Amino acid sequence: MIVMQPVLEISAADDFALWPVGEHEPYGYLVLNGELTPAEVGTAVMQIADCNNFEPEVEHGPCPTDPLGTFLHGLLTMPDLLAAGGFRVTDNATDTVFVEPGCCNGLETWRDWLEVLRGHLIWRACGSR
Repeated sequence: MIVMQPVLEISAADDFALWPVGEHEPYGYLVLNGELTPAEVGTAVMQIADCNNFEPEVEHGPCPTDPLGTFLHGLLTMPDLLAAGGFRVTDNATDTVFVEPGCCNGLETWRDWLEVLRGHLIWRACGSR
C-alpha cells in the first residue's frame, strides 16, 4: 500500500521546558496524524513555534518579554508560518520511500499534491514556480 504522510522535521529539544514534549531523534521526522500523543502534539507546536521564532516585522507588534510569550510571538503573529518538513510517500509493503520531504516538497505546498490526483506532475526545480 502506498502511503503519503505529512511529516515535521524535529530538531533537538534538550533544554525546552515551556510545556511537555516527546522524545525524538534530532533531525528525524514526526508523522502528523490523528494518533499523536499529547507530548507529540507539544513537540509539533514547539517545532513550528521554533521555526517561526524570529523578530517579526513592525506591523506584528513588539515581542513580549516573558519566555512563553517571546517563544510563541512569531507563531501567533506571522501571517505565513514556516515548518521544516514536508510529505513522505512510502510503499508500506516494501518499506520503500519514494518521496522525502525537502525544499521542493514542503508542508506549505500541500495544495500542489491535488494536481497529482488530476494526473499532473508537481515536481519542479527548486526556486522556480
